[in-house]
Amino acid sequence: MIFAYLFYFGSFAISIINPFWGLVGLIFSVLIRFQDRFPEIESIKPFSLLFLGMVIGCIVNRDKLSQHHWKQDKLLIGMLLMSIFGLLIMSPRDVVYETWVFISSLAFYYFASRILQERKQFVILFAVMSACIVYMGYEAIQDIMLHPKDSIFIDPRNGRWQGMGYYANANEFGQLMISTLPFLFAALLMKNNIIIKIIAIGFIALLVYVVGGTESRTVMVLLGMMVVLTLILRRSGNVVKKLIQGSFVGIILFTALSFAPGPIQERLGTLTNVGDDSSFQGRTRSWGHGFDMVSWYPITGVGKNQWMNYHGLMPHNSYVQIMAELGPIGIVLFLSIIRLSFLEFRPFFTDTNIQIESQSNGEQTHPIWGKQEQLENKEEVSITAPKPIDMETKTVVIAVVVVFIAWLIYIFVGNQGYSVWTYFYIGLCAAVRNLYDNKNEP
Repeated sequence: MIFAYLFYFGSFAISIINPFWGLVGLIFSVLIRFQDRFPEIESIKPFSLLFLGMVIGCIVNRDKLSQHHWKQDKLLIGMLLMSIFGLLIMSPRDVVYETWVFISSLAFYYFASRILQERKQFVILFAVMSACIVYMGYEAIQDIMLHPKDSIFIDPRNGRWQGMGYYANANEFGQLMISTLPFLFAALLMKNNIIIKIIAIGFIALLVYVVGGTESRTVMVLLGMMVVLTLILRRSGNVVKKLIQGSFVGIILFTALSFAPGPIQERLGTLTNVGDDSSFQGRTRSWGHGFDMVSWYPITGVGKNQWMNYHGLMPHNSYVQIMAELGPIGIVLFLSIIRLSFLEFRPFFTDTNIQIESQSNGEQTHPIWGKQEQLENKEEVSITAPKPIDMETKTVVIAVVVVFIAWLIYIFVGNQGYSVWTYFYIGLCAAVRNLYDNKNEP
């Protein structure tokens, strides 16, 4: 309890001095959620406190933040404006609260894209995240071993493992367990230190064990996809060769499932018979209702977070959720942001040098990112990347790619349209551009 108070006030002070370590503290807080363990912590408004510290820190240290310009910025502001517009018409009483919640999520994009500029910052942040998540997994294992019949980490309705508080859901807890696995894979692939490799292997083993306890079909499929995708992106050669190699690894993983415990095999077996799965049928009915909402309010949508006022079940699809609540314009903006996020990775997977050419009006335009910055003079210049991208940097980028793709697939059956993690991962993709600038760091 005392540690929690010291952590929040200490993180607030550190945020003002050093936004990077403030971001580490903020992410740690969102993951570990001390308020779920000590409800009285809510009296100090922990998230608001750390959020305020980050805002002050970014203002004080604005000259140290990335100065890049991203098209995503304007599109995200567009989503926010669509949210406010829809709420003003559909549910005015919720404008202030829902706007604050959305701004809080969008801020994670800003923090990640502006603060993360070096490979070591990515490594430190995800090392802390991994340690935190592993602790939460260990916490569940320990409690279940001590209290196998009445553990709070077991859902009494179906016997599946879950977390506590916000993560008291088997699917959400399972997804949490795999969220940093690509970076643990990266630690195995990029570090020669045997101790780091042993720690990474131990972390991976524990997290995979907990995923098995959650029996989440979506998460187990994503786990296999992460392994295959990581290996494909690291391999050299053309697309066909990579697909063949990936398929081979997939076959090995599929064969390994035959040795998995019975309950896990049974859960995965239901994927082949989704037509008779009541859970899947409920989701598809909910999606259909989301399209109905758009037909009723084709301009505004029903308003951010107003879904439950029009349908008794959660949307179970973040894309349908955004479409129904922010309207067609909202979902087009969101999908455009995702597209731009993937474009950030292009320089790391091309062999040609990237050139930046100057226009006659003194603006600098990047052929991939479309970046424009004022030059000190208006002379024609051409700047070419002097060195190839080193493998360690590319490995970190691959981890970002894999975790982003896995999240986009996961939210297809989830309700994370406005989650802080959605915009944190979008911010990570944007921060890859900063990483390109520092690709040759030691």
